[in-house]
Amino acid sequence: MRRLKFFPILVFSILTVFSSCEKDEDKVETETSDNLEQFGILGQWKLEIRTINGITDLSIQCCDYIIFKPDSEPDNLKGEFTASGVGYETNGVFELNPSNSIINFDYDNSQKSYEFQISDNLTTFTYDENNQEIIEDWRKEE
Repeated sequence: MRRLKFFPILVFSILTVFSSCEKDEDKVETETSDNLEQFGILGQWKLEIRTINGITDLSIQCCDYIIFKPDSEPDNLKGEFTASGVGYETNGVFELNPSNSIINFDYDNSQKSYEFQISDNLTTFTYDENNQEIIEDWRKEE
C-alpha cells in the first residue's frame, strides 16, 4: 500500500523527463523555398489541348510532358526544364517574368518567349510560331 502512494509521483516525474527532452527531429532545419514556388509552376505538366490559329486539335494529346524544376539559386525566378514526347526530349533553362506574364525558354541555342497564365493546376502558354498563333493548355500532374 505504501508503494502505491508514490506511484503517481513516479509516473509524473517520468512524463516530465520525457516531455522535456529535445528531439533531434526538431533540430532539422527546414529547407529554404524557391521563389518559383509561389507561382505554382514547379512540377510535371501534361499537354491537354493545343489550338492553332483558333482551331483546336480535338485528338487526344498522349505523350507531351514538361517538368519544371528550381535551379540552385532560390532567390531568382529561373529554373530548369525537361520537355519530352514521342521522338524528342529537350532540356534547358527557363525564367519567369511575372510582371509581363512572360516565360523565357533557353535550350539548344534557341530562345523562345511565351505568354503564360497559371491558375490552380492549369497553365496556358500562348506564342507565335511560323506566323501561327498557338495556345497550349497544360494540366499539372500530382
